[in-house]
Amino acid sequence: MDMSGSGDGMDMDMDMPMGMTSDECRATNLPWLQTMAHCIQSRCDADGYPFEKQAQCFSKHAVAGASEPTLQANLPPAAPTVELSANAMWLNAASLVNSDSYHSIHGTLGEFAREEYLHTKYSVIICLLTIGTVLACGLFNQITGRFSSLQKWLQRSKLRAKLRQSLLLPALMGSRHLEPLPGKVGYVPNRALSLFITVFVVLNVVFSAVSFRTFQPGNIYWLSAGFELCEYVGNRTGTLSLVNVSVAVLFAGRNNLLLAVTGWSQTTFLTFHRWAARVATVQAVVHSIIYTQAYFEPGYGGAQEYASKAAEPYFYWGIIATIAMCLAVGFAVLPFRIRFYEAFLMTHIALVILTLAATWYHLVPHFGFDYGYQVWLYIAFAFWGADRLARIARLLYYNSFLGSAPRAVVEAIPNCNILQITVFPRTTAGFGPGQHSFLYFPGLGKFWESHPFSVAGWTSEKSPAVDSPGTKSVSNGNEETATRRGEAKRAPNVFTNPRETQTAKRASIRFLTRVHAGATATLQRRVLSSSASRLEMTVYNEGPYAGHPVAHQALLATDTVVCVIGGIGITNALGFVQAYHHTSEEGEVHGKGSRGIMRQTSRFILAWSARELPLIEHVQQHFLHGVEGVECLFWCTGASASTTPASPKDEGVAALEPAPATAPAIQEGRMDTGKVIRSAVEDGRHTTVISCGPGAMTDEVRVHVVACVKEGLRIDLIEEAYAW
Repeated sequence: MDMSGSGDGMDMDMDMPMGMTSDECRATNLPWLQTMAHCIQSRCDADGYPFEKQAQCFSKHAVAGASEPTLQANLPPAAPTVELSANAMWLNAASLVNSDSYHSIHGTLGEFAREEYLHTKYSVIICLLTIGTVLACGLFNQITGRFSSLQKWLQRSKLRAKLRQSLLLPALMGSRHLEPLPGKVGYVPNRALSLFITVFVVLNVVFSAVSFRTFQPGNIYWLSAGFELCEYVGNRTGTLSLVNVSVAVLFAGRNNLLLAVTGWSQTTFLTFHRWAARVATVQAVVHSIIYTQAYFEPGYGGAQEYASKAAEPYFYWGIIATIAMCLAVGFAVLPFRIRFYEAFLMTHIALVILTLAATWYHLVPHFGFDYGYQVWLYIAFAFWGADRLARIARLLYYNSFLGSAPRAVVEAIPNCNILQITVFPRTTAGFGPGQHSFLYFPGLGKFWESHPFSVAGWTSEKSPAVDSPGTKSVSNGNEETATRRGEAKRAPNVFTNPRETQTAKRASIRFLTRVHAGATATLQRRVLSSSASRLEMTVYNEGPYAGHPVAHQALLATDTVVCVIGGIGITNALGFVQAYHHTSEEGEVHGKGSRGIMRQTSRFILAWSARELPLIEHVQQHFLHGVEGVECLFWCTGASASTTPASPKDEGVAALEPAPATAPAIQEGRMDTGKVIRSAVEDGRHTTVISCGPGAMTDEVRVHVVACVKEGLRIDLIEEAYAW
């Protein structure tokens, strides 16, 4: 970004020209001291400055910062009567400063100072309003999330119901939210986030365009009103661009503290990150265009003078920064992110680093530290550095770097394009439902890359990996809850698996992932090339992320949970199944003392539609065995349920075991999400819908939830989306 102005006026001495006179000479010259003392007192009294400020001004400008002699000691015994001419070269007696020269200098500096104050004022407003709004929402979420009684009261609030059906839940227009726009040009934020983004953009446009004025004629820096206006508009847009860059860096961080405060999803913050970056880039471009235009204003040399100025290092570093910002935003479009995610990520990080470094060399060598522009860079550096340090801290906490490296097992699920990754970290403390982790695969040759995977399950050291499936009576101090769970267990579509209890010897985390291009494709090739379609390798875990209690606060007071899941979105739902199962067991042992997030839930429905039958069978056998009281509804949209598993010789993939006889039937065709939700919602009971899957499916779920809210039903939506 180019924030320089012409550079000529800004380098001028603030004092009147004195030839080669030294500071020491001035500090001992009585006519100079008396002239300065009288000028400062008379002019500053007129402007309302206190004596202390006047004394500081005298010390700085009259005696080069020395404490002696003082303003009081050098006031002339009588006011001077002779005014210096505008072109005077000698000062032999205490005199009056030339009024025309004083007016030009005072007016120029005064207007410049006013504009700089407004740049700072509007920048601080943008920063505080953006972060303050997020913090206010986070504080509200924290308060309501800590008290289930307050949560129940809010669920019954008519005002909240109106806000949810008109602002908080619906898509901006129609039903499209997580389904990309035609051509995959991007996503449409929901109404609440769209309103926030709109206010942010409008404020930036307004603050970039208001409160400008010029001091002409007589300006000592700029020869024309046009150049002066270009200077102010250029500095304003440049400063606001720096502010928005720092906000964009903050919102892009995995360890952004606002995530912990609000419980909002990373998807929400990344959406705002992209809009802040776009606004910053537009402001940087306007900033550069304005300063280019300035050299074509009357009194300036046009293209020749611009070319001379552009050859200076601070100037071309600004140009480099602007170009890097444009490229970073341009390569972040959704089609490029989807097709070339790894290339996008590396390019994006490199361009952002180049932008910040080039901006530093644009600002500091030219302006120094006089105007405070570099403060916004410090803030951006701090946000970026804090996020990286937090990532390192997570890696050190969850992985053992002494002795043996952390190991993982990667397995190919037969007859489908899905991998199961089991990581054995040092500990699984802090893991819970709705979370994801970033995994590093140094053995793939790109040790610096990390990739997000949803947590499908976790076990702590020496904890039961598989629970006994026997029928148990549920008692948590609530007779109705026990009855509801009893009904769920007797339902014909409740899945249980009579396997024996096993004990895990070490902490583990399991992930299911669909194979795409890049790291997962490389993993699949290596797994399939092994003899048993099973590969052991070193994997580092950086996580967990998300799963904030505030994001799941609706579960604290819910009676029924309905997971409406599509495809590989089952990875997210399985964490909630595990949490519900553990809460049920804890409630049976401790009764009312159960502390699980679904402590009041008496009914849990898992409705899942996937196109791969082998994936459904794998989840049944390896994730849902021993889980009681969960009503399972499965649909297969791809191969028929009678599909024969591949033989072991097919690419070295072992055949699936037969599904347990007690497993629920798998229906063919597409799930009717509306029917599933309507069948679960009951008058007088609170229902929470958890949705995770393809964009079109989750948007469809949102439409049905909004319809239920409009009918006065008590229903909440937790949408687990990864629209990155």
